Amino acid sequence: MIKDIIDKNENVKPNENKINKLKELLPNCFDKKGNLDIELLKKELNQDVDLTRESYELNFLGKSYAKMITGLDTETVIEPDTEHNIQNENKNSENIYISGDNLDALKHLLKGYEGKIKCIYIDPPYNTGSDGFAYNDSFNFNKFQLEEKLDIGEDEAERIIDITSGNSSSHSAWLTFIYPRLYLARQLLKDDGIIFISIDDNEQSQLKVLCDDIFGAENFCAVIPWRKRTAKSDVPFGMSQDYEWILCYAKGNKAKVNTEGKGRKYYETPDFPGRPWRTHDMTCQQTASARPNSYFTMVNPRNGKEYPADPNRVWRITKETFNKYYEANEIVFPGDYDFLKISKPVARYFKDKDMAKDGENFGKVTVSTKLPENIGMSQDGTKEIKELFDFIPFPFPKPTNLIKFLISICTQDEDIVLDFFSGSATTAQSVMQLNAEKDYNLKYILVQLKENTKENSEAYNNGFKTIDEIGQERIKRAAKKIKKETNADIDYGFKHYSLKETNKSLLSKLEQFEPQLINETYDLYKEYGIDTIVETWKLRDGYKFTMPVEIINCNGYNAYKCEDSLYLIEPNIDIKNIKALLEHYSSDDLFVCNKIVLFGYSFKFNELEMIKNNIKQVKNFKNIDVKVYIRY
Repeated sequence: MIKDIIDKNENVKPNENKINKLKELLPNCFDKKGNLDIELLKKELNQDVDLTRESYELNFLGKSYAKMITGLDTETVIEPDTEHNIQNENKNSENIYISGDNLDALKHLLKGYEGKIKCIYIDPPYNTGSDGFAYNDSFNFNKFQLEEKLDIGEDEAERIIDITSGNSSSHSAWLTFIYPRLYLARQLLKDDGIIFISIDDNEQSQLKVLCDDIFGAENFCAVIPWRKRTAKSDVPFGMSQDYEWILCYAKGNKAKVNTEGKGRKYYETPDFPGRPWRTHDMTCQQTASARPNSYFTMVNPRNGKEYPADPNRVWRITKETFNKYYEANEIVFPGDYDFLKISKPVARYFKDKDMAKDGENFGKVTVSTKLPENIGMSQDGTKEIKELFDFIPFPFPKPTNLIKFLISICTQDEDIVLDFFSGSATTAQSVMQLNAEKDYNLKYILVQLKENTKENSEAYNNGFKTIDEIGQERIKRAAKKIKKETNADIDYGFKHYSLKETNKSLLSKLEQFEPQLINETYDLYKEYGIDTIVETWKLRDGYKFTMPVEIINCNGYNAYKCEDSLYLIEPNIDIKNIKALLEHYSSDDLFVCNKIVLFGYSFKFNELEMIKNNIKQVKNFKNIDVKVYIRY
C-alpha cells in the first residue's frame, strides 16, 4: 500500500512526471532504454509546431527540487470521518472536504480527478512577512541525496535544504512551495478548465512568470484587479496599496469565460414571421488602406440612395459580397422600418442564427477585468463570517460575492470546483449560494491544512484549535443560513477525510521479514483500518470519492467492491471463502470485477497462491481475464 510507493519514490528524478507524459504521447521518440532522442522529437514537432530559438523562463533556487517533489507520490493514506460521513445530510453528499497538506491531497486527487475539475480558485499565502508563511514541506533528503538526485553541487544542495527546512520565507522558498501545487492543479483541470489565483504585490510578478511556465503564456487570460479596501492614511510613501490581483489562466484554448448580459433587443416584424431579429453596426475599426475592398459606396437597390464608406471606419463586408448579404436580408437601410432611427445601413442578425452560433453561451457576454461593484471588499468578507460565528474566527476572508462571480463565469451545472487553500471555506459557501440561486448542482472539493490557530485568538478561545475545524463549521452554519433563506433543494452536506501519515516504524519492522512469513502479530490492516485502505485504494485506482463501495459476503469473509475492482484486505481467508467468491462470478451476471487487489501484509504465501490459482477459473464461466495485484 505505502511500501510500494516508498520504493518507487526512491528513484524519482526531476521532470519525471513530464517525461512520462511525453512517453505516452510520443513513444517513438524514445529508444529501448527509455532515452529521449531529441532529433526525433524535433522532427515530430516540426510537422505541427513552429520551433524557435528564443526562450525565457523563471529560474530560482529550488526549482529542480520542486520538479522532483512534483513527481514523488504521496505516502499518506485517506482516513474517512465515518461518524460525520454517515449523517443524513452528508451520506449522499458529493462535496468533499480534506484535512491535510494540500500537496499530498493533490497527488491523491490526481488519481481519480485528473482532467475533471472545471474551476480552481485558490488564495495561497502571499509571503508578506507577516502572513505566517514559511516553507514546511516534510521531505527529508540530506545534501548527498539531493546532489545525486538533482545533479547539483554541494553548495546548492545545502542552500535548498536551508530554504525547505529552515522556515524560510524568501522568494525562492515561496516559489519552490507553490510550483508543484500549481503543476498538479493544471493536470486536474478539464480541457476547458480555468484557474483563479489571488495574490498581492509581494509575489505577483514572480507568480505571473511561473504560471506562464506551467500553464503556457498562450493560456494567460487576465490579471483581474480586486479592490480589497479603501485608502489608508498611514502608509509608506503616501501610496495606499488598495488592490490585490487575481491571475486567471486556462488549461487550453477550449476554455471560455462569460457572464449574463443585458438581453439583446430583438424585433418581430410581419416581413419575417417567427424570426425575430436585431441590428448591429455595419462598420468596423479598419481603415481604407488596411481593407481597400471594404471601402466603397453602398447603394440601396430599392431607391438608389448612396452611403459612402468612412475612410477611417470601412464596411464590415466587401463590394464583392454585398449582393450575398442583401439577398439574405442581412442588411437594413434607413427608412426600411419607421421604428428604426438610423442614418446609415446596419446589419441584420436573426435570433435563430445567434442561438445556433452561440449554443449554450447564448445570452452571455464577454467578462471585463473591471469587477462588478457588488463583489465587496475585505470588510464584507469579515462581516459575513462574523454574522455566522458572532466573532471573527479567521482574518481577512474573501467576500462570497467575489468567489461566486469568479465561479459563475466559467462553470455550468454539475461542474466541480476545487479550492486547495480553503481557509475559512468561503468557496464552499459561494458554491452553495450559487446552487441555490441558479438551481445548479455544482460540487466542491476543499483542502485545508490542519494548521493550529494562535493561542488566545478568538478562534482558539471559542474551541477551534485548527483552521480546518473553522472551515468545516462554517460550511455547516452557512448551509443552515442558506436553507433557511432560500429553502432550495440542494446539497448542503459534505464528506470529510483526513490525510494520515503512515507508521514508518511498523513498516520498518515488517521489512525485516519475508512477506510470506508475516503473521497476525503484524496485522497492518488494523493499524490503517479497513475504510482507510478502501478509500485510499479506491482513489488510487481512478475512482472518485463519491463512487460507492459494496461489501461482498463470501461465506463470512468480506470483500469490498468498487465498480470493476475487488479489494481483499482482511486476513484469514480459506478455500470456502474463495469458492463463495467464485459463486458470485458464476451466478451474478452483473458481478464483473476484472481486477482483484490484495493487501499483501494480510496473507501468507500459500494463501496468495491459492487465491491467484482459483481466480483463473473465472475465465471458464465468464469471458473475462481477472488480474490479481498484490500491494504492500
